[in-house]
Amino acid sequence: MIPQGPHHSSAVTGMQNLIAKIVLIVAIIGGCVWAFIPPSEKIRLGRDLSGGVSLVYSVRMPEGANRRQVLDQTIDVLKDRVNPQGVLDIAMTPLGTDRIEVVMPLPNEEVKGLANAFEQELDALVHATEIKASELDAALKEGSAATRFGEKGDRGRLVAELQVAFDEMRKQEAELQAFEATSSDDVAGRRDIQRKLVDAEINYEDLYEQVLSMSLQRSRVVRMLDLPVKRELVRNPDGTPALDADGQRVFAESQRALAMSKIVQEFPDLEADLSQVMDAWTAYESKRTGLDDPEDLKRLLRGAGVLEFYIVPRVGLAQGISVADLRAQLAEVGPENTDSAFARWFPIHDLKQWAETPEEMQALQDNPQSYFGTRRSLEAAEHDGQIYLLIYTSEPKSMTHDRGGDWALESTGQTVDSMGRPAVSFRLDAGGGVRMARLTGPHTSEPMAIVLDGKVYSAPTLQSQISNNGIITGNFSPKDIAYLNRVLDAGSLEARLSPEPIAVSVLGPSLGEDNLDRGFDAFMWAIIVVAIFMLLWYFFAGFVADVSLLFNGIIIFGVMDMMQGTFTLPGLAGVVLTMGMAVDANVLIYERIREELEIHGARDLREAIREGYNRVYSTIVDANLTNLIVCAVLLLMQPTTEVKGFALTLTIGIIATLFTGLFVTRVIFDLYASVLKIRKLPMLASTIPALGRLLRPDINWVGLRGLFWTLSFCLLVGSCVLFFARGKQMFDTEFRGGVSITMQTRDDGNGRLMLPHMGPDSVQSRIRGLADQAGDDDSFKNRLLREFRFAKVLTVGDTGVDSTGQTVADGFQVKISNPPEMSENESIQDLVEAELLVEFGDQLDISPGRTFAGSGSKRYAQFTRPIDAATVGDQLGREGLPGDLSEFKGGVLVLIEDIQPSVTLEDVAQRVDRLRQDPDFSMDTAGREVGVFGVTPAGERDFSGVAIAVMDPDINYIRNDSALVDSRLASREWDLISTALERQSSFEQVSSFAPSVAQTRTANAIGAVILSLAGILFYIWIRFGSFWYSLAAIVALCHDVIIVLGFLALSGYLGAYEFFWSNLLMEEFLIDTGIVAALLTVIGYSLNDTIVILDRIRENRGKRPLPTKKIINNSINQAFSRTVLTSVTTLIAVLIIYITGGTGIRGFAFALVIGVIVGTYSSIAIASPLVYRRRSDANTATEEDGLAGAADADPEGALPAGA
Repeated sequence: MIPQGPHHSSAVTGMQNLIAKIVLIVAIIGGCVWAFIPPSEKIRLGRDLSGGVSLVYSVRMPEGANRRQVLDQTIDVLKDRVNPQGVLDIAMTPLGTDRIEVVMPLPNEEVKGLANAFEQELDALVHATEIKASELDAALKEGSAATRFGEKGDRGRLVAELQVAFDEMRKQEAELQAFEATSSDDVAGRRDIQRKLVDAEINYEDLYEQVLSMSLQRSRVVRMLDLPVKRELVRNPDGTPALDADGQRVFAESQRALAMSKIVQEFPDLEADLSQVMDAWTAYESKRTGLDDPEDLKRLLRGAGVLEFYIVPRVGLAQGISVADLRAQLAEVGPENTDSAFARWFPIHDLKQWAETPEEMQALQDNPQSYFGTRRSLEAAEHDGQIYLLIYTSEPKSMTHDRGGDWALESTGQTVDSMGRPAVSFRLDAGGGVRMARLTGPHTSEPMAIVLDGKVYSAPTLQSQISNNGIITGNFSPKDIAYLNRVLDAGSLEARLSPEPIAVSVLGPSLGEDNLDRGFDAFMWAIIVVAIFMLLWYFFAGFVADVSLLFNGIIIFGVMDMMQGTFTLPGLAGVVLTMGMAVDANVLIYERIREELEIHGARDLREAIREGYNRVYSTIVDANLTNLIVCAVLLLMQPTTEVKGFALTLTIGIIATLFTGLFVTRVIFDLYASVLKIRKLPMLASTIPALGRLLRPDINWVGLRGLFWTLSFCLLVGSCVLFFARGKQMFDTEFRGGVSITMQTRDDGNGRLMLPHMGPDSVQSRIRGLADQAGDDDSFKNRLLREFRFAKVLTVGDTGVDSTGQTVADGFQVKISNPPEMSENESIQDLVEAELLVEFGDQLDISPGRTFAGSGSKRYAQFTRPIDAATVGDQLGREGLPGDLSEFKGGVLVLIEDIQPSVTLEDVAQRVDRLRQDPDFSMDTAGREVGVFGVTPAGERDFSGVAIAVMDPDINYIRNDSALVDSRLASREWDLISTALERQSSFEQVSSFAPSVAQTRTANAIGAVILSLAGILFYIWIRFGSFWYSLAAIVALCHDVIIVLGFLALSGYLGAYEFFWSNLLMEEFLIDTGIVAALLTVIGYSLNDTIVILDRIRENRGKRPLPTKKIINNSINQAFSRTVLTSVTTLIAVLIIYITGGTGIRGFAFALVIGVIVGTYSSIAIASPLVYRRRSDANTATEEDGLAGAADADPEGALPAGA
């Protein structure tokens, strides 16, 4: 055996290390790929890419309160009201110490399609199973009832018997008519026939009612689908989870599954049809991430935290109600449709609060009636998996907000009772104290239910009369005390939460989709062009760089998914910026490898690769760490979701760049040079020597500093003049307060209307002309109208040029500032929307809110009436008015008149149907039959008066007490229908910012820039060991930011001219949070550029305390090729984004274009010469030596390019 030498052992070890590195890379990249596959399901899109709404509310804090605890509790209450089952993607997060942001996506076309598919399946099921009286009558007359309504099961048998009974009744009627036609005096015969007819009619009517009762009502199916699908874990008596024969945990059926099984038991032949409906609903529910309209979310939030108190009937002592009847009605028609005006069933919020041990919980779930009856003397029942308590609702035994005037809970706290036991105290205002004394005085020793947002949270027993101050006592554990405190605190939410959001941001799904399409296309093209450029310039090394870029992107998307991060439009820009930084890292490495091969005489490619990586390691780390400082500041400044997305993607991208640039590419080159034994690494600059020499200038940069500084001084002065001349006009509404609204024109059949942007009779002139309507007084509306004079109007969507040469568009973004001296509680959004609707209403793709007789009134009685006639004309006493009401007898007819502007019947039906699906209405109005009829025509298809018929099979004027139907059906439908008509559909995009929000965002933006500069100054000072390096970097960064601001100010002047807009795509770019992110990105990019050159100066100066002029010049010249190549690739990417990315990202891209150009210039011409001090040239001999501390010098003075 031939002994193996040390070289062989070293080679084996090296190969093993290389394999381990490859395995690590494959594991990381594979894990990231797995994390975001499939992208359509895994990648979370932000509101600006998918459409959505963001609302910011202020929360009034009680004195001395734990602010974080109050915010968390407020969020819990809001979530329980808006999203009780947790199926919607509605995020609520604290902002600072006294604000809450609520973010919700809006439905896109896919969701709307799934909703339509579900409605079609439901309609088909209802049509096949619902038995309408008119259709049954017609089928009986034709003799086809059994064929029409089924021949199987109990229902088929009853229908067949009904057909026989109907035929028998008709036969007896015919015999009686024939007998009477003969004018016979046979009295006994007539009586016999009449007796048979009466018996036949009685039998027919009994069977008729039974058949109608076997109809599967739409309302029942809808209520079933609204039930929770969560399955509770079954536990043994000792509290341990129950296990099946296979050792798997046992879960109880969900409330929805239980309700569906009951329907299947009654209608066994409908199981397949019900499954289709369930599948359609599940598909819709899985994609439905929010409510249909932002106004729905506002209204739900506005009504959250409603606290009410009710006396609870005790077992065997109920007064004025029949508990047995109410139990039967609960089982038959559900909790919302029982017919008592004195009591109702209320759902229990959390069963865990009513049972102390697992045994008690099991007993409660097995038999709630017995459990609550024996242990608490309360009347309880179960329906569709939900447990309810029976509670008095009549005026003397309830304390609610809709009867008896306003009242409020002022404070709560923890105390002790007379026996020293923990208790909960609360204080009511004066009105509440009077109401509470009236409620509790006659009912001491009786339980009083504490109800929050319609759910029972607790039912303590009254020990004495309570007025303003009360104490809830009992054998409470600390957990019970905390629970009651939270509930009562939530009851003061109405008084704590601002009535309207102080900041609103809405982006419609179509605009979000347009942003996504344009942005994604632009970013893909940018990356593709950069990848091709790298491939053409660096050949195989360019291919390695492209692999590095690919891995970089995979890591960003994978880690974002693992972190549940959200991609926003600035976030995608952060991805592209990351790609630029990754390219820069590769360029640094490649240029240094080329320098080692061509200048420093590396022995072979392996040595050149090793030295190249070693020399650029600290430079790449420094450049990326300083950018991490910027990202950290962005994440700490309470950013918007969009800016947070940018900072998050850039942070992940920086870390990924360090991994791919310094580790992945090194492994690939080790394979290339050490395993494949390839000895050459050709590049375009080495293949074409002239190109390489072009990128190795010999320029005296320090000698030209006077020229450069003069140019920069002029640019700085000009930028400051432009900036201060524009003043607050160059800030967007989120920094000065105001509203931004995007209007989209309607489709006239040939596409959307194209309106002129500027000029006579243009959108801009019409909007600014609204200022002429302002009166002389100083009212809020007049102050707002005067702000229209300074309105900013930008084009969005599709644009073009008309026959007169004017720019036209189908979408416009309008920005109006808050008027002076505007208070925090005032909002301009509604007024601005109203003015725009008046001016452009017939040209916009939006349905305005309507006014009508009774609008805003709660007096439903004069606008509703029970239906007891066959037609609308007969019901209203208007002869000849069409409208069949035969299917609505016993229901309610809601009459809406004097509607302005007029409406179509389709619009009314859509509005009512959409609001009926809202969580605030769906629980008790879903599934009702609705018919819309025109009453007063106002055009070919429009009406100024409509009648809306509503029928609920479970509660109507035929089977229930009229007073109860008035309150449960007529009043509720008037509330729903009037709300639906009063509400306008939302504009495609709305952003509104109160003054305090604008001030906060301004402070955050200024703080972000200052903190970034301070962090960078400190890091460079420590890293380079010299204050002058820090000063040079900071001066260059301030120089870049000021000049970028100057160009942004300049865009406000140039963007008004057609030439600049149509040829250079230059608009009036206003400073918003996205622009602030762009400025911080410019700081990061410029800093990256500056550090590369400063790092080369530090390397070349060796142990000198300060570099000489020649060292600085040589260092800049050496890094020149890297600076040019990085700037060109980054500029290509940003220009593509600017040109093709759309208006949503154009301002961001414009700032980056200017920033890249100015940042490159300042790194070479400003920062580097600032490091020079004249005393460093005192020793002429040292200066003659050139690169002190450098390895070699170019004998011809043509110094190498590279980092």
